[in-house]
Amino acid sequence: MGKYDKDRYYKELAIRYCLVRGAVPFLEVVVPSVADLSDSVEVLTDIDVLGVVTVGDGSLRRTIFDCKTTNKMSSVNRAFWAGGLKDYTGCDDAFVILKTKAVHNHRISALSIDVDLHTEESFKDLGKTIDPAFPADSCYQASVDRWNVVYDCYAANGWSEQLFNLVRNAVPLTNSPWSLFRRIIAALRDVRGHFDPEKVPHIAIFLDVLASTFVLWAALGRDIRRFYEPTMDKAAFEKVLRYYLWGGKELYQIRQQMRERTGVGNGGSVELPAWDALLSFTGLIVAAPQGLLECAHVCREMSIRTATGPNADHDKTIAERFKTSSRLRQFSAALGDYLVAGGNLPKDMGRKIESLLFMT
Repeated sequence: MGKYDKDRYYKELAIRYCLVRGAVPFLEVVVPSVADLSDSVEVLTDIDVLGVVTVGDGSLRRTIFDCKTTNKMSSVNRAFWAGGLKDYTGCDDAFVILKTKAVHNHRISALSIDVDLHTEESFKDLGKTIDPAFPADSCYQASVDRWNVVYDCYAANGWSEQLFNLVRNAVPLTNSPWSLFRRIIAALRDVRGHFDPEKVPHIAIFLDVLASTFVLWAALGRDIRRFYEPTMDKAAFEKVLRYYLWGGKELYQIRQQMRERTGVGNGGSVELPAWDALLSFTGLIVAAPQGLLECAHVCREMSIRTATGPNADHDKTIAERFKTSSRLRQFSAALGDYLVAGGNLPKDMGRKIESLLFMT
């Protein structure tokens, strides 16, 4: 039995609903304690499926999907539980897919706390209002079995555990994407000696990391677009970007003072690895940050495709996505190059990723 086999079919429906809405799905997202007061990691619960989508001015909206094929709790109690989980994690709304139909009063009451109760059939009907073909297996991400194959890539390479926890659990729930981005770069540097561009599972893992990093940059890009001004010179832009990525001027200055006092780096300034490459990527995406979440879709598709092997129908879907914007390949290759440079990974990894992006 694979990691994602419990309530598998309902989770698959939730994933496919995310996809037809244009949301990036995350499967079985672990919810941690708000405090780290013990030596062991305490997991409170997990979210069956979490979808992240861009709305309005580019902000991200997060939706919880709670999938239950058993009847251990009444429908309204399930709604209260999902509503509490939604508030605790800072998500925006929730769907609960139940085996047994909820009475109308319970459904209406649940909506007052932004929880939508459904049976399998009513959820399918809802999906068909967006796409008449719902719930078709329309892309690589649409199958839990294929998600299991990528999970197996992580499981078979123990060194990737920290990356998995960051990109699958922390990314969809974070409220500080700048901090988590730095942690991902640090995690890549920690395991840089393990990545082998000739090993298929390693490529699948890298593409999965790239997909989640694009979710972070969908939030980062929106903010950067707000403080960027066409009249700014490079030095001024660098200064503001540097403060932003370190969580503010004060935090940056504290780190700089610590660096100077400890003598680390010969007293140089605090800088993210491969800063010039990151600056180039940022300058590239600032004109179109709204396209970054679509890059996450493409990279997740490519990760699963790499792990499971090609499917002609799903490859057509990827090709159609690439046709919608010339920036998808450009942005994906550029951030991939930065992760390689910033993570100090083998340069052949970047060339391998580019060859896959331009092959499809």
